[in-house]
Amino acid sequence: MEQVHYEVRGHVVIMTLEGENDLNLGMVSGSLHERIAEYLQDDNLRCGVITGAGTRAFSAGGNLKSAAESGRVGGAGSVWDPSTLTLINGLDIRKPLIAAVNGFAVGAGCMLALACDIRVASDNAEFGIPEIKLGIPSGMGAPQRLPRLIPFGAAMEMLLTGDRIKADQALQWGLVNRVVPQSELLGTALEIANRIAANAPMAVRTMKELAYRSREMSFAEGIRMSELMGYIGRGTEDAKEGLRAFAEKRKPEFEGR
Repeated sequence: MEQVHYEVRGHVVIMTLEGENDLNLGMVSGSLHERIAEYLQDDNLRCGVITGAGTRAFSAGGNLKSAAESGRVGGAGSVWDPSTLTLINGLDIRKPLIAAVNGFAVGAGCMLALACDIRVASDNAEFGIPEIKLGIPSGMGAPQRLPRLIPFGAAMEMLLTGDRIKADQALQWGLVNRVVPQSELLGTALEIANRIAANAPMAVRTMKELAYRSREMSFAEGIRMSELMGYIGRGTEDAKEGLRAFAEKRKPEFEGR
């Protein structure tokens, strides 16, 4: 039975995908989106980590055998039906997400990793968007996100060949932030998550929004938006606490206000 384990550690939550067989198939689904919604609604949580159960796969996407038997890949709805916004297709996720990629991140699993803000990979990780090999153009944000994350030519190679790349190539292209031994993967992701969670929650959310929105703006528009958000941010209780803590040479106690 597919499930998403949800483990809270302080201000960080670990969401572990346990899907069909050791490839964690079928996990980019409703249960994951429900858990992400739970994370977003919990004011105590400041950073999320998504990883896969076991050692073989983060998620190798959907069950292609079942798709072949049914004669259809993906949902049964029409392209004209209203879309339900999720992490994958454009839902505004205001809190940070880190993908701790262990093993295969293929198809929908790769698209899930692309939708996270930071990616840490184990040394046996592999990334791929293979739908083109099945005669299907990739969706779920892959053609939009991948060229924004890595050099355009490298993105086109992945999208047009459908070939998988190994962790060292992903690091060289900038698809992942770092590559570590599998035994150190979750610990490394949690170390980054805890460093993020130690910062003022409102400032973290603002910084994430500025970074993403500025990609669609001119430089001048991005600077102006930063000025406006900075003006608002400097009036928060957390900003005042940060300055007090600096002056008193102590660790700030941020409360998200």
